[in-house]
This record gives sequence, structure tokens and C-alpha cells, in this order.
Amino acid sequence: MIVHDLVEAKEYFENETKNDYLVLYEKFQNSKCDFEKNGRFCIKEADEKEVVQILHGREDDTLYCIKNYDLNDFSSVEAILEKVKVEHQEIFA
Repeated sequence: MIVHDLVEAKEYFENETKNDYLVLYEKFQNSKCDFEKNGRFCIKEADEKEVVQILHGREDDTLYCIKNYDLNDFSSVEAILEKVKVEHQEIFA
């Protein structure tokens, strides 16, 4: 099984988006966890994953992911944020 540990999170455009939208950066440390034949639990560190998500919710409801950008597909977080500004103008106040 793969375990995703959140090690860093940051909200972007906090005062620029509409109240029911979030732009969230998250960094995960992934680990592969297995039981060995002798019954011992084994944890092996795997890769890191960094994403920027656009989330939408209502006052008393769950947040839903509108779009998920993987940092591996971009040169930097700033490049993702520029793309968000261009492609998701509807989330901004």
C-alpha cells in the first residue's frame, strides 16, 4: 500500500478568489508500506509529489477538486499559478 504524508501546504490567492474557492499547494512524501512474510511491517520511502489544486465548496458542504496540477508537468509552482490565472478567471473576485 502507498501512504501519502502531507508535509507542506500553502494557500494561494487567498484574498483574490471568491469565497467558495481555494487554490492550494500540497507537498506529499509517499511511502510504500507492506507486511513481510515474517509478519513484520516494512516502510520504504518512495517519491515526493507536489500539486496545486483548485477546490470549490459551499458554506456547509465538502470541497470538490475542480482541477489538479502536478508540479512534474510544469517548471515551477509560479508557472502553475500563472496558468490558473489565465484558465480559471471565473474563480477570482
